Amino acid sequence: MKIIILGAGNWGTALAICFSERKNVRLWTINKEEADKINKAGMNETFLPGINLPASITAEEKYASPIEEDDIIILAVPSRKIENVALELKEKGVKNNILVNVSKGVKHSSLKTIHEIIREVLPEARFANLSGPTIAREIAEGLPAKAIIASSDVSLLFYLQEHLQNSLLKFEFSRDVDGIELCASLKGLIAIAVGLADGLGYKTNIFGLIMTYGLREFNIVMNFLGVSTDTVYGIAGMGDLITTCLSENSRNRSFGRYLAQGMSRDEALAEVGMVVEGVSMAKTIQKLAKFNLSIPLISCITEIIFDDIDDIRAKLTSTLDKL
Repeated sequence: MKIIILGAGNWGTALAICFSERKNVRLWTINKEEADKINKAGMNETFLPGINLPASITAEEKYASPIEEDDIIILAVPSRKIENVALELKEKGVKNNILVNVSKGVKHSSLKTIHEIIREVLPEARFANLSGPTIAREIAEGLPAKAIIASSDVSLLFYLQEHLQNSLLKFEFSRDVDGIELCASLKGLIAIAVGLADGLGYKTNIFGLIMTYGLREFNIVMNFLGVSTDTVYGIAGMGDLITTCLSENSRNRSFGRYLAQGMSRDEALAEVGMVVEGVSMAKTIQKLAKFNLSIPLISCITEIIFDDIDDIRAKLTSTLDKL
């Protein structure tokens, strides 16, 4: 049995390092050139520069080696690519393998979770979702963390604990697969708000306000979508939200900071250089406006992202004053 990580971004690479403590890991890249570059350098210079990869990790072009029935496949590609990846896996003969999603996002046209997308394409696959307050670089540097792993299959939870949990990354169990995915998708918007405040020169007083009001609105949206309060206030909800807001390595917070410093949306996305899921989720939140949810802070952030607000400071301050 080996671990295959589909996606060699910062999160996929960090998990490869983490899981290589106990298993051989194949880190699958989009092409052979990228795999050769990683193997030659002994690190992923594009996404995690300065962090050496253990010898038990081999980078290779995706599908370069066969997938065995007992392999654990980690899905670490952007959420918008999940459906295509599932179709590719089906073409390669994957049926009832274990698939562990670590991507954060939903299908924004329909609010389908990754779990629902995978189930449509690969109905026999044993699916789990791994999420929680985990920053990729900290995991790659060997700092301790706790994640939540969710599946409707309780036996799978114990199996993954046995084969993936190690001395640094511990697991908490949940059966609320879709709820955990939805929490992971929305928290990026609140982190963008903290980034805006950061870029405007505000400090922890305002960060605390944004996280408090943001969590309240986060709970309103999650409850509307049918997510339990236990999930919202667990490590996959509140824990991940706080971690993402506080981390200066958070791509969502960085995006907000760049906007506040005068960059356009496209310039800020280019500067981050990775998927900013909070931006995509903002488009979905706009579709919920017709339901008249009381989420003024989240609405403010979506307007700042998409409506080219000239005075971001005035817009954000005015919104906070009314909360």
